Amino acid sequence: MKTLFALLAGLLLTSPLAFSADPIRVLIVDGVNNHDWKSTTAATKATLLKTGRFTVDVSTSPAKNAAKSDWDAWQPEFSKYDVVLSNFNDGGKTLWSMKTQAAFEAFMKAGGGFVPVHAADNSSADWPAYNEMIAVGGWGGRKAGKSGSLLRMKDGAWSACCENEGGSGSHGSKHPFLVVHDQPDHPILKGLPTEWRHASDELYSTLRGPAKNVEVLAHAMSKKSKVNEPMLMIITYGKGKIAHIPMGHYNGKSCECVGFQTVLARSTEFVATGKVTIPIPPSFPGKDTPVITKPEDLDWK
Repeated sequence: MKTLFALLAGLLLTSPLAFSADPIRVLIVDGVNNHDWKSTTAATKATLLKTGRFTVDVSTSPAKNAAKSDWDAWQPEFSKYDVVLSNFNDGGKTLWSMKTQAAFEAFMKAGGGFVPVHAADNSSADWPAYNEMIAVGGWGGRKAGKSGSLLRMKDGAWSACCENEGGSGSHGSKHPFLVVHDQPDHPILKGLPTEWRHASDELYSTLRGPAKNVEVLAHAMSKKSKVNEPMLMIITYGKGKIAHIPMGHYNGKSCECVGFQTVLARSTEFVATGKVTIPIPPSFPGKDTPVITKPEDLDWK
């Protein structure tokens, strides 16, 4: 009997983290994107699963040029999940059917969680509710004078401004950059270094939108816009919570950055529960050098 107990204890120590709470149910939506969505989905799913906190399903949409009937038939069951994570970018013109849009809006208003990652904030410029959910987005027909505000920091505080000036989505070449926390005591960021070096990624700048009900938790200085740009935002929509993460361009590094993986996992837990129990990996980076680890190899203990 003692040998059996010892064996079970050993299995617990070597397996993914064990949580007393029910697992958080995540649905990744993909299928259309100007980025490598298959690799991004694989990395994202692996990151969440390795924590032991989530179950993850994937709903892959029809192709961008599919018939309307195919899009009408694609109806993810959002209500079965706690969080929807978007790895989807239609380029600005919404492809989801009106019924699917309405179902997603209802899911969010009722208290669902949403995590749009990287190019998901380029999507659906013509869908007002979606733009409210992401607060700010880029490209896809968004323009100064018609698509809302930029988020800008002044005297240490973030506010919406510049409705009629500036760009509506931009980035320079991929490069490592420093992420700085504006709200280090927020549950997602609590206990993390307040500055850390993210692996090579596209640093999105001049994202524009309704910019309502939004808190900026972290930022990075853009070489393109020459100002601080939001890198992690929390938005409320109805009873729902959104964690908008502009980072995460799959290139074999950004999605394997330990800093990014940590923020992704803890943000996903937060929008589902309002709390964070996922621990900080011992290899979390400091401000000088990124740390790159494949999701399946990352130690969360």
